[in-house]
Amino acid sequence: MTRTFIALMIPSDWTDYLGAISRELASKTRGLSWVRPENLHITLRFLGDLDDSAVQRVCDSAARDVGEESCPRARLGPIGGFPNLARPRVVWVGLAEGEEAVSALARTVNDALGRGGFGAPDKPFRPHLTLARVREGARGLEALRDAAPPPPPPAALLDRVCVMKSELHPAGARYTALTEIRLRPPGGATPTSQRPG
Repeated sequence: MTRTFIALMIPSDWTDYLGAISRELASKTRGLSWVRPENLHITLRFLGDLDDSAVQRVCDSAARDVGEESCPRARLGPIGGFPNLARPRVVWVGLAEGEEAVSALARTVNDALGRGGFGAPDKPFRPHLTLARVREGARGLEALRDAAPPPPPPAALLDRVCVMKSELHPAGARYTALTEIRLRPPGGATPTSQRPG
């Protein structure tokens, strides 16, 4: 069985920025499990444990339908928490721009999965990047509410969707891309390939 999800990938300057925020908050809190910066992404759909044939159907469905979509333009927003920052179980960063475009992409993913024989998602979609999970007895959580991070990087085009395999290890989850789908640039132009100079 393969633990599977579909992710919208983020640019390296977002990864660097969020990694710096995580390190700063980790220094002021105890009892949080922080996501490694290289693992940060926007989950479009979590599918859980699937057998090989179901994983192949996910990859085929995504490759067939999702690559026709335009890449959303998005910008990072404020820190939030589920259910809230007063009593968080999950700490995340939302989007200040592009939330509707990313939500539309998630709908396309779920429509494609529906045609591939998968049911509807368990929860409503809300675009976010999970920074940490809060363990029982965590301390220093007021630092999350008081956080005033520096301005985020500029808005970016998020142009890659990946079907991911997640393997749980004592040192943290390890993600492997099973299929990568490039989204169309705005305006629908086909990207030009350039030979190395």
